[in-house]
Amino acid sequence: KEITDAPGSFRKTLRGKLVEHDGRFRVELGEDSLPLEVREGLGSGSIDRILVIGQGTAAVAGQSLSEHLRELLGETDVRVEALPATELSGFRLRPDMGDTLAIAISQSGTTTDTNRTVDLVRARGAAVVSIVNRRNADLTDKSDGVLYTSDGRDVEMSVASTKAFYAQVA
Repeated sequence: KEITDAPGSFRKTLRGKLVEHDGRFRVELGEDSLPLEVREGLGSGSIDRILVIGQGTAAVAGQSLSEHLRELLGETDVRVEALPATELSGFRLRPDMGDTLAIAISQSGTTTDTNRTVDLVRARGAAVVSIVNRRNADLTDKSDGVLYTSDGRDVEMSVASTKAFYAQVA
C-alpha cells in the first residue's frame, strides 16, 4: 500500500512549491516553511552553516538534501552537512550555534533522538526548519519553519519508510 501511494505523496509534497516561470521550474516556499529571519540570516551571512539531521531513513533523505544544497550554495560561504541527529547531539554541539540552521527531517515528528537534538541546538541559538509528515507533531512546535511532506496528514503505515522517504527527498 505505501509503495503504491508513493507517487501521489511525492506530487502532493511538490504541489504549490515547485512552480514554473518562463519555462523553468523553481522552488517557492512560504513564510511558514522558511521564515523571514532565516532567509535574512542566510542572505546576510549571519547563518553560514546548515546541518541536515534525522535518524534512519530520514537521515538518508537528508543526505540528498545536503548534496543539493551544497551545489546550490557552492559559490557562497555557507557550509552544508548531513549527519544523524545522534551524532550532532553526542559529538558536534558547540556552545554558540547562532550561525547555524538545522534542518530536521522526521516522518512522524516524534523521533526522540531528532527532537532532543533540536532542543539542544535551539538552546544554543540555532534556527530550526523541519521537514515532517505529521501536522501538530512535537517537532513542528520546536521549529521556526515547517515544510510538510505530502499534505501533512499522510502517515506512513509500515516499518520500512517508503512513501515518506520519497516525499522527504522531494
